[in-house]
Amino acid sequence: MTQLTDTHDNADDGLQTLFKNLPGMAYRCLNLPHWPMSFVSEGCEALCGYSSQELETQSILWGDFTHRHDVAEVDRQVREAAACDQPFEVEYRIVPRLGPNKWVWERGRVVGRSADGTAIIEGFITDITSLRNAELMVNEQRAQLAHVERLNTLGEMTAAIAHELNQPLTAIAMYSKSANLLAQQGQYNKLLEVMEKVTQQSHRAGAVIERMQAMSYQTSHQQDQVNPTQLLREIKDLAQIEAQVRHFTIDLKLPAHLPLISCDPIQIQQVILNLLRNGMQAMQTHQCAPGSAIELSAIVEQQQLWITVADQGTGIEDSMKETLFLAFSSNKHTGKAAGMGLGLTIGKAIIEAHGGRLNYRNLASVGTSGAEFFFNLSLDAQETI
Repeated sequence: MTQLTDTHDNADDGLQTLFKNLPGMAYRCLNLPHWPMSFVSEGCEALCGYSSQELETQSILWGDFTHRHDVAEVDRQVREAAACDQPFEVEYRIVPRLGPNKWVWERGRVVGRSADGTAIIEGFITDITSLRNAELMVNEQRAQLAHVERLNTLGEMTAAIAHELNQPLTAIAMYSKSANLLAQQGQYNKLLEVMEKVTQQSHRAGAVIERMQAMSYQTSHQQDQVNPTQLLREIKDLAQIEAQVRHFTIDLKLPAHLPLISCDPIQIQQVILNLLRNGMQAMQTHQCAPGSAIELSAIVEQQQLWITVADQGTGIEDSMKETLFLAFSSNKHTGKAAGMGLGLTIGKAIIEAHGGRLNYRNLASVGTSGAEFFFNLSLDAQETI
């Protein structure tokens, strides 16, 4: 008998030591309004400022200092769990005897019933104020970061507008000078052709502006049913101006028939024109011979339309692999100068918004010079045109 008593005393001592070291308080209470306590561990005073004796004699009830805005929700959750004999977890605020309000986390469950059927609950309550404050700080930092990212996006969009408008505006300026010279020389028969080119480039600039305006009002891109053969031919015609200035040619390689695709033709046009422009810059830096060709091609594989732009420059340096598609990165050694990174970043985003992937490879791997960029678009229809 003495041995059993000693064992019981040792167990009680162990529990008391455990309760003293808990980062919070253990309790037993009745599931009645304001939760009258019949047992509270010593940690309660550090938690709420009231002694275990005050709570156990019910001179004050736990619900008396539960925050008035939280007490009804806590009561609802505890009652719902008690009715189903399920454990509950709840976070709420308390108003301690001294000091600022605290956030606490409580876990408990019904362990029995009193003679009148009232649920008896045992559980544990601990201070999570520091955790809550840390979460609040993280959320504030995330909000600040999102604000900064929005500002960065606005800056990139501004740069994108300038980048995309630069090509048609440069062409307009060049053709205007040519028109002025032709007028001075009296070559009026050629003047009409040049003015048509100016009009064409003006429409192109207008289309870019319209697309930027549309993007500011909606997040989704406008998709149309597009004939890729016609689209690629139009893109070649637009890029041919710059190719002639650089003394290069554009080699368009297409199969006899291509299926329709669903895409935003203006955005896809922007992507391909940027790739052609980058490629020609690389070829010019590489001092490719006059008449050298940059290739624009398309094929269909596994219900995908693959579009490729292959240049004859020096290719992409290994050091650029990780940053090539990041905003404002550049590859000056290959002639892909400042601004290319932004164009590729925008291009990658456009293609991914269409459900495709924009990628590249160096052509040195197949025994030639240069690089090719390629991307895929899903087919819109099974029949070819």
